[in-house]
Amino acid sequence: MGTGLIMSLSERRARILAFIVDDYVDSAQPVGSQALVARHALGLSSATVRNEMAALEDEGLITQPHTSAGRIPSHTGYRYYVRSLMPERDLSQQERLKILHQFHQGARQLEEWAGLAASVLATSLHNVAIATQPHTVDIRLKQLQLVEVSENRALLVVVTSDASVHQQTLEFPVSVNQEQLTRLAQRLNAEFSGKMAAELPVREAVEPLSPVDATVVAAVADLLLRVQRDAIEEPIVEGVRDLLRQPEFDGSDRILDTLEAVEERRLRRAIPSRAVGEADVAVVIGDENREGPYQDMSFVLARYGTRGGPAGVIGVLGPTRMAYGDAVAHVRYVGDVLTELIRAFYGED
Repeated sequence: MGTGLIMSLSERRARILAFIVDDYVDSAQPVGSQALVARHALGLSSATVRNEMAALEDEGLITQPHTSAGRIPSHTGYRYYVRSLMPERDLSQQERLKILHQFHQGARQLEEWAGLAASVLATSLHNVAIATQPHTVDIRLKQLQLVEVSENRALLVVVTSDASVHQQTLEFPVSVNQEQLTRLAQRLNAEFSGKMAAELPVREAVEPLSPVDATVVAAVADLLLRVQRDAIEEPIVEGVRDLLRQPEFDGSDRILDTLEAVEERRLRRAIPSRAVGEADVAVVIGDENREGPYQDMSFVLARYGTRGGPAGVIGVLGPTRMAYGDAVAHVRYVGDVLTELIRAFYGED
């Protein structure tokens, strides 16, 4: 569904969608119009609510499972809820103290923190929790090549220190030929091979780069940062039993699929690391995930650690019928706790 349709959602329709999401998350049962009227002070008749629910279904925000009279949120509906309707949730003082107490009592070594964080999240949210160990990703430029595509475009090929190869098409503000590109690649390799993104010059350098040089250097720096950001180790996994108790995974065929989905090596490939920013919590819902079993599940993830220093990923994986507000609040807070512990461990301010 397009953004325009979502943006045109009326206030009344949005309230009804929020109640459907909340009620379905609580009960795991499809929600009908009469139940909404009985449970919430809507000030509307069942017929009016039915009409609004029909409109929400037409817009792709809710769907009817099988022949049930009730409706459940679609993946698009969950996304709209998380982005526009979900109340901001902060952990209470009691919840924060409980988590802090578990950290101070249960883990005293750096390598224990990620496992404890996963255990805390799994216990708190009754879903699978995942955490990677904090580590410093030291991605460096090994070699680059430039291949002429047209008079002002070239293919950039970069080999990084982890032996991976990356390609990107660049567009220059001036014309270039292969001889110029070859000389530039040789010069940049001599100057920057073995360096990290932070060691490359910026556009505002004391000696300004030429337009072509600046384009190539900026692209290489951005690529190195991307590779560094995406480097993820096999995660620690906790809470598999809690996940399997969810109604969505009752059937034996779903259990087998789910057990496969939470296997550490498969999870490493499936974690949508590109979605995880450095400042907040990423929510990746249902069909936003690439692989089969994860398309009926959601990730709530955060990156923890220090900029340019040891860092990891913390989060939860569960059915799309997830209490997203609770998950976001817990993941954010546990990530903040881990970040502070790492800063204290390394003596950073």
